[in-house]
Amino acid sequence: MTRRILAAVAVLVLLGGCTEGPAGRRRLYPTTGPYVVTAIDYHFHDAHPSEPISLDRPLQFSNQGRNLHNVTIPGTDVDRNIRPGVRVTYEPVGSLFDAPGRYPFYCELHRDRAMSGVLVVVSGDND
Repeated sequence: MTRRILAAVAVLVLLGGCTEGPAGRRRLYPTTGPYVVTAIDYHFHDAHPSEPISLDRPLQFSNQGRNLHNVTIPGTDVDRNIRPGVRVTYEPVGSLFDAPGRYPFYCELHRDRAMSGVLVVVSGDND
């Protein structure tokens, strides 16, 4: 059992980066591949706020719900409807934002249901 736990931790370390979480706890998160924000019903999964996303990493919005959704990011040209089963990728996320920061977004179609999120964008080394 101990070997299995150590192997799982080793895989997580190889696949992810570390950051300080609440109260100084270490937290792992992926550093490669697209960061996927999923629209399900009237909720954005993984965006309250998101894990840190480096400027050089792709950002993908995926509609896995049954309803048409929209992604609007104020201050950018992003205002796009996404049909169920469709994915939209912005590569890299730095093509949307000039600098690290916190960037709110929402579904214009379901804004009255508070369907929104926050992207946390970092420089590129997961700081």
